[in-house]
Amino acid sequence: MTNTAIPEYLTPAFQQLDAARAAHLESARQLDDTTTAIARTAEQKAEIEKENGSDASVWRRAFRAGGAVLTDELKQQHLARVASRELVQECDRLAEVLAYDSDRLKASCDITARKYRQAHHNVLSEYAGKELDNALRETCGALVRAMKLKMLTLGNPLANTVGIQGYVEPDKAVMQEVQAWLKRAVNDCHIRLADEPVLFKTGLSAETLSHMDYGVAVTNGQRQAFFNKLREREADLKARGLLE
Repeated sequence: MTNTAIPEYLTPAFQQLDAARAAHLESARQLDDTTTAIARTAEQKAEIEKENGSDASVWRRAFRAGGAVLTDELKQQHLARVASRELVQECDRLAEVLAYDSDRLKASCDITARKYRQAHHNVLSEYAGKELDNALRETCGALVRAMKLKMLTLGNPLANTVGIQGYVEPDKAVMQEVQAWLKRAVNDCHIRLADEPVLFKTGLSAETLSHMDYGVAVTNGQRQAFFNKLREREADLKARGLLE
């Protein structure tokens, strides 16, 4: 990188960007943790159900073979089976709570992603505007002079009647020529992030972070409906003692 300096005027914008990025990464981390917990809960439930199913048939055969006498061993086995069934039910309850948490965190990620996109855009917009303004003010003197000379030259009708289009106003003719040249130059220009400290730090796109778009609440109406349903689910879980 040829220059590692970040313009001082971008400091407030970068502070907002860093804060927005940290907030979104925290939302994304919580969602990842919840997704992992959902998968783990499902796996553990499947294991418990498998063990409980095999134990049930074994326990019944042992119970019949012993003349239907509940020995201490059979009682302990039965208690273990009951505990397994309760564990399965707890897994179901936990899965319900985790599903609520997952939807809540997806909405949270959408919100923090929107704020991060805006902060990212603010940095690049302020930077690009300033760079263009500086370039126009500081580096276009020779171009402006040459354009003016060309306009003065084209002001002579003898110099501006060649071709099938006939007379073209000098300012339009020069602007068209400059615009065509600039368009080709811009198309041929390639930005190297390694040579652009601001772009290297921000990246050209805000979409490089994870969990940037779930679309669970895009419009104001969708957001209101989504969060209303989320509050209803929260109230139901609290009423059943599954959520504090």
